[in-house]
Amino acid sequence: MDNYQQQGQYQQPYQQQAYDQQAYQQYGQAVPEAPAMGFGEAIKTCFNKYATFSGRATRAEFWWWQLFTLIIGCTVGLIPIIGWLVNLAFLIPGLAVAWRRLHDIGKAGGWYFLGWVPLVGWIFMIIWYCTKSEPMDNRFGPYLG
Repeated sequence: MDNYQQQGQYQQPYQQQAYDQQAYQQYGQAVPEAPAMGFGEAIKTCFNKYATFSGRATRAEFWWWQLFTLIIGCTVGLIPIIGWLVNLAFLIPGLAVAWRRLHDIGKAGGWYFLGWVPLVGWIFMIIWYCTKSEPMDNRFGPYLG
């Protein structure tokens, strides 16, 4: 047992540290950004929250899910009926993660339907999906960082 463990100061690597958001803002420091989520973790999270439209989703979770559905869609899409069924199965979790992503930037999930407006809606949605998370708790849930 090393010195740090004996003194109770040892912390696991990559452990999320609690922080006082007001202290960061009071001293003009930047609020820590959410830790990046890996590909596998993002896919697992999206499947675990299959139809969960409440809460928040980080940029990494959203974009890894988009990459996953693109890869699977292109691969399995070559088989007509199976490709259609797989895309249908990915519809709800894709909608849910997009909804939670909008929550993460402080927008209501209903703004998702703006993406149905050709060109203008798509531009807004891409900008919003790329926007950094609100670095504080909001009405949709706690900050994920």
